[in-house]
Amino acid sequence: MKKQIVLIVAIIFSSFISFAQSPNDMSIIDAQDTVVFDIAHADSGVGFVEFPVYFLSGDTINALDFSFKYNQANFSYDTILKLASYLSITSNYNMTDSTVYFTSFSITSFANNTPLVKIRFTILSGQFCKDDLNNVLVYLNGDVCSVKITECIHAPNGIYEAENKNSSIEFYPNPSEGLTQMRFNAVRNQSYDLIVSDVNGKMVYKQSANAVAGENEMNLHLDFLSKGVYLVQVVMNYMNLYKKIVLQ
Repeated sequence: MKKQIVLIVAIIFSSFISFAQSPNDMSIIDAQDTVVFDIAHADSGVGFVEFPVYFLSGDTINALDFSFKYNQANFSYDTILKLASYLSITSNYNMTDSTVYFTSFSITSFANNTPLVKIRFTILSGQFCKDDLNNVLVYLNGDVCSVKITECIHAPNGIYEAENKNSSIEFYPNPSEGLTQMRFNAVRNQSYDLIVSDVNGKMVYKQSANAVAGENEMNLHLDFLSKGVYLVQVVMNYMNLYKKIVLQ
């Protein structure tokens, strides 16, 4: 009986040692492992902007942590949204050192090169770009690694214009004297908000409407606005469309 107990204990201990020496625990995190703050693929809506965070690594990753400061003159930290269901996350803004702290872990290995969370800010003014983040520290499996922050996409006059692969907005004519026809495609029937913003990111016009699956058309009367460049957004639950229009 004692021999059987000793044998069982030996098997359990042997299994524990094998698990402790798994490739996951032996992975070495270094400068080739990178956490990406992908501002270039940010989404924005009425008064907010959010961008994904993911990592690039050949190692097995079970924990991602980071901290950062940001431009508080133009933006206010809102929250960090979980995109991967298997993650356990905690985040908070520390008023003492004006820093956002984030930690996450999972028994399931994190998916490489796949957005894990989105960081959301409230827009006070302007466009969120690379220089609006600073003092960024990142860790994978508890070890320091490299960070990459992609740049925002600028169009002429500083207006942000992101091209959506599945749909886009077209104006006829553009430039316009104020009356133009807008066309865009929607994936399905969906209500949406039409938002027009100036070069400083200030909303100057908003209208709610309903889109149908397929091509949509509507006439825009913007002759009450001053001459210049504006950003038009079609904000839907499943995607946002952007296009600049010139009023002359």
